[in-house]
Amino acid sequence: MLTIKHYRRPLAGIAISGERARLTPEVLMKFIAPLAKKSVQIYAIGTGNSRVVFFVDEAEADKAMLLLTDAVSDSPFESVSIRRNLGMITVDGDELNNTPGILQKLTTPLAKAKIKIVSMTSPFDTITFFFDSDDAEKAYNLWSSYVPEKINVFKGAKQRVGGFIGKIIPKG
Repeated sequence: MLTIKHYRRPLAGIAISGERARLTPEVLMKFIAPLAKKSVQIYAIGTGNSRVVFFVDEAEADKAMLLLTDAVSDSPFESVSIRRNLGMITVDGDELNNTPGILQKLTTPLAKAKIKIVSMTSPFDTITFFFDSDDAEKAYNLWSSYVPEKINVFKGAKQRVGGFIGKIIPKG
């Protein structure tokens, strides 16, 4: 079963940019260590070819920004930028691994409602979506009324279980 959680506290995404970010050894260690030393909670990390983004509580964003700016000054990275007032929604469940097209089924209603996704991360059975705060509320309300009924993630499982039960318990 898919589970949807909306984290209501505003978050900030702090991006560290530089050539070959993904290929730089120990890049995450370099930037996680100063945040951990000062007890800054990291909610998610996104990576790209030339960028690493740390999602932190907005209340700690200024402290995190200073720590990461100091870390960047002693690295091959070029800049630190911040995007504030983000909302985070997680979608969890084994169906994410086992349902072809599930991402499209989740994002199509967002596109129809003109809700823009700022960022996404995914460790196998969880997708974490980031939106501007107002859009996060809209996305959560939309998905709460939409998932899983209209995605049909249970259709195949229901048919398999129903067939199995029919073999065990004959209709009589």
